[in-house]
Amino acid sequence: TIIIICFNILIYNAQEYFQQKVDTYINVELDDEKHFLKGLEKMVYHNYSNSTLDSIVIHLWPNAYKNSSTELAKQKYEDGSNQFKYAIDKDLGFIDSLDFNVNGSKVEWNYLDGKIDICVIYLKKPLKKEDSITITTPFRVKIPSGRFSRLGHLGQSYQITQWFPKPAVYDKNGWNAMPYLNQGEFYSEYGSFDVSITLPKNYVISATGDLQSPKEIEFLNQLAENTKQNLDLYRSKKQAGSRNNSFPKSDSTYKTVRFFQKNVHDFAWFADKRYLVLKGEVSLPHSGKNVDTWAMFTPKNAWLWRDAIEYLNDATYYYSLWNGDYPYKHVTGVDGTISAGGGMEYPNITVIGNAISAIQLEIVIVHEVGHNWFYGILGSNERVHGWMDEGLNTLNEIRYMQTKYPKNKRCRKRVI
Repeated sequence: TIIIICFNILIYNAQEYFQQKVDTYINVELDDEKHFLKGLEKMVYHNYSNSTLDSIVIHLWPNAYKNSSTELAKQKYEDGSNQFKYAIDKDLGFIDSLDFNVNGSKVEWNYLDGKIDICVIYLKKPLKKEDSITITTPFRVKIPSGRFSRLGHLGQSYQITQWFPKPAVYDKNGWNAMPYLNQGEFYSEYGSFDVSITLPKNYVISATGDLQSPKEIEFLNQLAENTKQNLDLYRSKKQAGSRNNSFPKSDSTYKTVRFFQKNVHDFAWFADKRYLVLKGEVSLPHSGKNVDTWAMFTPKNAWLWRDAIEYLNDATYYYSLWNGDYPYKHVTGVDGTISAGGGMEYPNITVIGNAISAIQLEIVIVHEVGHNWFYGILGSNERVHGWMDEGLNTLNEIRYMQTKYPKNKRCRKRVI
């Protein structure tokens, strides 16, 4: 009887489960003098729930950086930081110029419960089960200082994350409207991303998704070959300390670089004119498929990143061995400054900052690449079930270190 009851519960839950889908198309241009993004976004929202929806909740996470009253600012203050309280206007960020249209018709929208980083758009015609709508809007983002959190710039080094209007997850619990926070990951709908980024020609850029621009592929391959040939010049930490890490002048001509990826829940990109590039390849343990690995780093940190391809390859191999093969075509690690921990993961790509030794860099790379399997592929809600991402990932990270370095007795630094 107990077995029958449990089986019925499982059947009921399986029938109850659904998952929405959002396909996102963005054209965006970077103004690297004023530190603005100007974009146009189209979202195709598919309703696979049993509900008829009369509104859509949208995250506007760049507004978390707008003033000292946002949930992010409050969290920073509770953690002992007065960054937002004393911030000057040029360091703050926001998103504006929004004009939501649904299926070509302008719709009304408002902020949700006074939170300026979440809004609700009101549909003129309810969205029924199995139907879809097309939502479009222009948008403009003032990129904040990278000293606050994940989205930001330091000079002309850009870390563009949680940067576009993005529908909240709608599941059996309803809308999961989440203000942007410095601690705690994100919960997002899956779909395809087709993103074209326009910026000065001499930027090195990498992102979620497969690069679709042949000239840019040729540019990165040539840069990787040049870096490989000259890597010995950068290996010395002593030499690196005196190396010029200033930004070259931006090219007066622009390029448009396009990325495309299916079955992911987020899109992030990173751009820096100073980057050196290394390229590698790893064969997956179960399918034998090859995955490209890329490392991008500044000249000053080349001594630290010289073996980054080894770390990316090994992380991808062992996590695939233990959790199933990596399903995408590239794994990329970029050298950056991140104020919300030692590193942060996004589909296909991770940003690493603040490492001071080779072993620490390897641990952070392995940990952040590892998130692709849990935060990235399983897509759990870490604000509710943190152990399903951080817990499982940390277990795999420890297993990695014990497997590769069985005699290692050094205390590892905790990485989130």
